[in-house]
Amino acid sequence: MKKVIAIAILAALSASNVMANESVNGSSSQADVYHTHEFFLQKGNRVKLQFPIEQSKFAWQNLSRFYPTAQIERDGSVYPFPYAIDQNIAKIKATVHGKTLTLDQHLDTYPVDAFLVTQKGKIVFERYNTMRKTDKHNWFSNSKITAGVEIAKLVQEGKISPQDAVSKYIPELRGTVWDTVSVIDTANMATGLNATEHDEPEADSRVNPEQPWFKWAVSIGVFEGEGKQTPLEVLAEMQRRAPGGKTFEYNSINTFVLARIVENVRGLPMNEIISQDIWQHMSANNDAYTVVSPQGGYPLMFFSMNSTIEDMTKFGMMFTPSGSKLGDQAIKPEVVKLIQESGNPDSYGGGYAGKVMENAFYKDTNLKNGYQFDAIFEDGDLFKAGVGGQGIYISPDKDLVITFFSTGDGKNQEETYAREIAKYLSAK
Repeated sequence: MKKVIAIAILAALSASNVMANESVNGSSSQADVYHTHEFFLQKGNRVKLQFPIEQSKFAWQNLSRFYPTAQIERDGSVYPFPYAIDQNIAKIKATVHGKTLTLDQHLDTYPVDAFLVTQKGKIVFERYNTMRKTDKHNWFSNSKITAGVEIAKLVQEGKISPQDAVSKYIPELRGTVWDTVSVIDTANMATGLNATEHDEPEADSRVNPEQPWFKWAVSIGVFEGEGKQTPLEVLAEMQRRAPGGKTFEYNSINTFVLARIVENVRGLPMNEIISQDIWQHMSANNDAYTVVSPQGGYPLMFFSMNSTIEDMTKFGMMFTPSGSKLGDQAIKPEVVKLIQESGNPDSYGGGYAGKVMENAFYKDTNLKNGYQFDAIFEDGDLFKAGVGGQGIYISPDKDLVITFFSTGDGKNQEETYAREIAKYLSAK
């Protein structure tokens, strides 16, 4: 009995240690909240929501205050994470920007809001700096893998051929360059088209109103601007710059296209598809939500899933054996294998995103990307990053999920620590 009490006390102490810092929502005054609202309502400031400015600390944990949203509803019982804290994880070291720190030191130094590690369905490490367990945070581009996995499921079920032209599934794009773009090249961010996010000659797609990518962001209401085109009209004007499948060129437009394909094949909006296919099968703590475009009402899966970090972790668990602990395995092993086997290492380092990942995972070789994951490792592990330092690392073979939320510039390489943690847990 004494041993049981001692274990309970240790668990309570661990939880209290990781919850020691003040949360953004718990400490933001009424005046702070209203001033943040006014700031993002001012003309020209909406575009700044993508940057880690002071106002973003609140906005990234409360995105539903600034955009219209659609719910992603949960159902059934809630899976309570058991604890099996491994104190050694906090001591794992990685070298970032020439400085070697332990994970705990890194989390003390950089603007990481929360960091969670689960293995075999148990929490083995957690840290909450500016969030509570109940707070929701924007996933940013981690959201892309929701569209990626739904496309992979349709391919595995034979409802979509990966070599089909995108325009086969989106009638509005017939007669355009999208007649020459395959579904798989879109899923793998290798279309060869212009209007990329980071790989244009001036690398100013997200800040220059003259850039086609910026015009697309205006067309869906994410950025402010004078454009009157619909999103698909903007896409219809895109042009081929290189052969498809040759270079990993990161582009949120590809995710937007994938989501439209999934919706057209399924006949449902993406928020309902994710709810029915995944969220209602994973014993989630809470509903999630996604931003919808003011024009057209499109669920914007390329940047706007919002949930607690535990629910983001449960989403990741659906790719691992522990997904069965949450309910029926909504993401089948065959779909996971399809994703793991996708991609091409030869196309990986030719664009901006591949170079960033190669720098973060400097101990690994033969990286590739596929179905919206930014990195697929030789051992089958998967990683996706998001603006500002969001991340999800999934190891199906190690039954491991690592998730983190940040309000930073995305260059602090929490993913480097995630890879080191995976290697440590694999060796245990």
